[in-house]
Amino acid sequence: MFAQELMPEENQEHRNQCPLCKNTKLVQDPKSGELICEKCGLVVVEKSYSLDQDWRAFTFTEKQERSRTGYMLTNTIYDQGLSTTFNGDVDAKGKKLDPETQNLMLRLKKQDQRAKVNLSSERNLKIALSIMGKACSELHLPEHIHEQAAKVYRITLKEDLVRGRSIDGFVAASILVACRQNRMPRSIIDISKATNLSDHSVKFHYRLLLKEFNMKLPIDRPMKFISSLSSKLNLNGSVEQYSLRLLHKAKENNLVVGKNPRGVAAAVLYMACQETGTKITQSEVARAAKTSEVTMRKRFKEYEPLLAELSLV
Repeated sequence: MFAQELMPEENQEHRNQCPLCKNTKLVQDPKSGELICEKCGLVVVEKSYSLDQDWRAFTFTEKQERSRTGYMLTNTIYDQGLSTTFNGDVDAKGKKLDPETQNLMLRLKKQDQRAKVNLSSERNLKIALSIMGKACSELHLPEHIHEQAAKVYRITLKEDLVRGRSIDGFVAASILVACRQNRMPRSIIDISKATNLSDHSVKFHYRLLLKEFNMKLPIDRPMKFISSLSSKLNLNGSVEQYSLRLLHKAKENNLVVGKNPRGVAAAVLYMACQETGTKITQSEVARAAKTSEVTMRKRFKEYEPLLAELSLV
């Protein structure tokens, strides 16, 4: 595509066929770069451009080593991966420098590092993305969510919302926004532990982002917590399937709207364990779901009539 834009307009019109004999079989000379008609020998394109690699590689490692391009741009690094570094010990030919030149290069390297984060916003971004990287690693978040969270924080910093407020708070809020947008089951409690903040601080900065940017994020559904809870409690597939059926029946009777999704998931999972004969206590399920036993018991009273309907199916 890029090569087509570089070629002259008259070459683009006839690059797929010969203008003399209308033949579509054209041959490219790799040495001269000419595009020649196979039938009549007419030079259709005198100079063409090729974006193919000019070296051979037989393994992925060899291709990476010979590639002349850097890594793709990313929002997870404060300079988007465009930083340049230099070695102050050797020259371009690999020869060791004399001690005086090494000291000079060391001082230049320090000045270069200071110049990269000269502005306060750049220093802020460098600190925030460092904290975000550790938190995303602790939460086991995939790269695309980390990338999206970094993008949200960059927009927040650009709108000058961070001034006078907690960097850690906005980092946690950005991660929560990215998780909610991608329907990733991570609770406020998980994020607050990963960023060493209180739940109140994470909620405050999260609500501030929603208000300032007028965001409308998808609401967490109980169904997405069933699999993770079942995995934490080492339950078998039959329990999970029964809990999903019970949850589906509760949704049909409008008993899920306005309820805590984790409490609903914990309740239907415990009820499924009771019906299938799996031994587990309410406190274990509540602890895994990070909800209270009182909330679970409230859901029990609402969902008990549904068990009779399921037994008839």
